Amino acid sequence: MAPCLLWAWVVGMGETVEMDERGRITLPAKTRETLGAKKFRITQVDRGTITLAAIRDLDRVEAIRKIRLKGDKARSHLDAASVKDQFGGVKD
Repeated sequence: MAPCLLWAWVVGMGETVEMDERGRITLPAKTRETLGAKKFRITQVDRGTITLAAIRDLDRVEAIRKIRLKGDKARSHLDAASVKDQFGGVKD
């Protein structure tokens, strides 16, 4: 089976890439550097067009890791459920 040619649009410039016999498409190094991701969501727009959207789960994980909560250390042992009624908490 002959490889299928696909277009990859990179920063306004089109490059031709090939799909190998196992269905793999190699993105050019410049594209990989620009995208900065290793996971992508692929969407088939029509019979001859696909889109790749970078998934940056690690960015979200890092953002969560950087969160530093501040509070009263003297009350850190309290359970939120035990004081919710004092502050108008409502059970769903």
